[in-house]
Amino acid sequence: MKKAKKLFESYRWVGEISNKTIIELKKTSDILEEVHNIFFNRFQISSTKFNVLVLLYTSEKEGLMLSELGKEMLVTKANITGLVDRLQKQGLVERKRHHLDRRKIMAVITEKGKKFTKRIMDDYKEWSKYVMTILDDNEKKQLVNLLQKLQTGLIEGELV
Repeated sequence: MKKAKKLFESYRWVGEISNKTIIELKKTSDILEEVHNIFFNRFQISSTKFNVLVLLYTSEKEGLMLSELGKEMLVTKANITGLVDRLQKQGLVERKRHHLDRRKIMAVITEKGKKFTKRIMDDYKEWSKYVMTILDDNEKKQLVNLLQKLQTGLIEGELV
């Protein structure tokens, strides 16, 4: 949490409200990332690896092509390959050839991966409730609405 506190202090120079809004969002994102890291370190997994597992766990298909995973996670082919490699070494994911096109490789979550992901998801739900006790329910709803409005505006404004 020292890193999060340092981040908080380092943005005191910002003044104008538009700048301040962006900086506060970025700062909050950085602090949340640090808090996330602390949570996921308990399971000896990164939040990025966990996101791969969640995508595979919640997929209606038996597995997902590596290219699909990369697009969903907004990472390069090299990054998704490395992530799947590391998850495979842990026994949480395996690679399979696509049944129609053997050139395509799919990532499939293993039974061990399913149990592991389910356990983390359950803990995450409880943990996130605890973390968000900082805000009351109305504040959470208002924050979600504002963030979704901002996300939509950024995407529709083609800023991403």
